[in-house]
Amino acid sequence: MHARVLRLTGSAEKIDDGVEGYKSRVAPALRDQDGYAGARLLINRETGASMSITFWRDEEASRASFEALTSIRGEATSRFGSATPESKVYEAVVQHRPQPTEAGNWVRITTFSGDPAKVEDGIGHFDSRVIPDMSQLHGFRGAVLVVDRATGDALAATIWDSKADLDASSSPASPIRAAAVEAMGGSDPQVGNYEVAFAELLAPVAK
Repeated sequence: MHARVLRLTGSAEKIDDGVEGYKSRVAPALRDQDGYAGARLLINRETGASMSITFWRDEEASRASFEALTSIRGEATSRFGSATPESKVYEAVVQHRPQPTEAGNWVRITTFSGDPAKVEDGIGHFDSRVIPDMSQLHGFRGAVLVVDRATGDALAATIWDSKADLDASSSPASPIRAAAVEAMGGSDPQVGNYEVAFAELLAPVAK
């Protein structure tokens, strides 16, 4: 499975309008695309930043849908008060979802550049160490790791019941994150917190 990540830098005042546009226009259009497997819309009401993460059967389906949805994407981006979004496609290598992601949950996103030669080591570490360690923290709902094997770029998401749980996890999660980034040969991770504004999953995952 592959994931397309769109990052928007919009206006905090337009977040609600952007979310409504995503639900009413983008989500129905996504469901019409071949290979669509689910989506998450993440927002930061303080900064106006938002992130759309869509899941696809394979890289080909992701790229075909990107072309097909050009017009709707432009309309949705405008409603968030954003210019052209930053887009990147990753391979979804770990999807741990013991509980479904729902609107109102919170997500911590960690983005970093690793060493392509250490991607497999990083995936193994995430699966065998990060998930068990995070699972001990209150409010943890799941975790996803997506990577670009060619460049070593990676994005990790941990999902939490509430903002209070996300905030409480910040200190214990820090060394877990540092070890995960190191395992993939990365450094200087960028960390951001987001509210889940929309979530659906159409395809089952292995775990």
